[in-house]
Amino acid sequence: MATTQPRRRIPYPPLISVCASLWWLAAVTVSVHEFPSDGTVIELDDESFDRAISAFDFILVDFYAPWCGHCKRLAPELDKAAPVLAQLNEPIMIAKINADKYTKLAAKYEIDGYPTMKLFMHGVPVEYTGPRNAELLVRFLKKFVAPDISFLESDTAVQNFIDMAGANFPMFIGFGLNESVILELAHKYKKKAWFSVAKDFSEEIMVAYDFDKVPALVSLHPKYNEQSVFYGPYEGEFLEDFIRQNQLPLTVPINSETLKLVKDDERKIVLTIVEDELDENSLKLVRILRSAATANRDLIFGYVGVKQWGEFVDAFDISKRSKLPKLLVWDGKEEYHIVVGSEGLDDNDQGSQISRFLEGYREGKTIKKEMNGPSLIGFINSLISIRTVYLIVFIVAVLMVIQNFSQTEENLQFRGIQDGAEGTDATTSHIESHRDYQPGNKED
Repeated sequence: MATTQPRRRIPYPPLISVCASLWWLAAVTVSVHEFPSDGTVIELDDESFDRAISAFDFILVDFYAPWCGHCKRLAPELDKAAPVLAQLNEPIMIAKINADKYTKLAAKYEIDGYPTMKLFMHGVPVEYTGPRNAELLVRFLKKFVAPDISFLESDTAVQNFIDMAGANFPMFIGFGLNESVILELAHKYKKKAWFSVAKDFSEEIMVAYDFDKVPALVSLHPKYNEQSVFYGPYEGEFLEDFIRQNQLPLTVPINSETLKLVKDDERKIVLTIVEDELDENSLKLVRILRSAATANRDLIFGYVGVKQWGEFVDAFDISKRSKLPKLLVWDGKEEYHIVVGSEGLDDNDQGSQISRFLEGYREGKTIKKEMNGPSLIGFINSLISIRTVYLIVFIVAVLMVIQNFSQTEENLQFRGIQDGAEGTDATTSHIESHRDYQPGNKED
């Protein structure tokens, strides 16, 4: 009896799986190479859009309209930012698409104004509402795509993290600190500060960053050359108070950029007004204020020069006859307090004068005042674009012209009616109409 040999199975499924994987890899490779990655802003259309989103982990898309003036002003800023962002450790590409032409895509991503920018992170869109200046845009996006917490395993890693973070945001490094302690706050303050934990580090690092035991949370503010150390307790509100207070330097130069940070803080502002914040006497005073700020962390210490921002200073009733430097406590809104007997500072022993000012404030020896209306308007105008002011003036002028034209047209129509009536009455008597005429009856 003949025996039947078992048929040998051909391993098609594994072969198909391998082929599918190779096809997917080839498709992704082709997709990546389809678009430039050298920092050129990529022009997309409805066919290439999805492929671009899939090709890059991070891609910022500008939904624009060709006729939009704001879009035209944004374009050169994106051109400047694109090559910088493309060189990051986590590269961010910049692309743009004419949303006025490709309306289906605009509707899909709920574009209701131009320009609108969306950052696609692994294909998931998040609307970008940060600054549009090239330098600030780079700062913001670097922070946006960074992990909530970076993990540092050596002295070199600590230094590389500090170099990467740059000088524009404060940073917090937990030496010997469990990441779970700061994870929630790191996520909450992600867009405002850098966070990391270091596990392996030398005594040289401890000396360099001025802490002598662990766990320790070190706050660094490279832009202002400031640092401070927190040893706990890490429970309750103590940790968040330290992080929130160290978002700002001990002494804050008040300008249009820092003013937004100050107003987001709930603390009152001890504001020192000087003639010129860059002269030698003012710089010396700022150093004294820094010492006072260290002992009074429940207050923000700020300073501003009349020369640097006169429109803002005028709102606090400062004139050419005012004695400077002047101290006051501002609520960040429309009210401020002066301390009786401590309105100004002399050149002698300014540290003691500042201490008396703070004692008087805490004891309630103050006079409440309102910021000046006209000067406050000037201050607001200084925060908005002069083009906006011109636009408002232009619109008002156009409305006035339209109103004047409408009135003129009504007058002409009324005059035509009068002329018709006069033509009818003229048949009665030319002599009578001449007698009744008076110069005062003539219309202008």
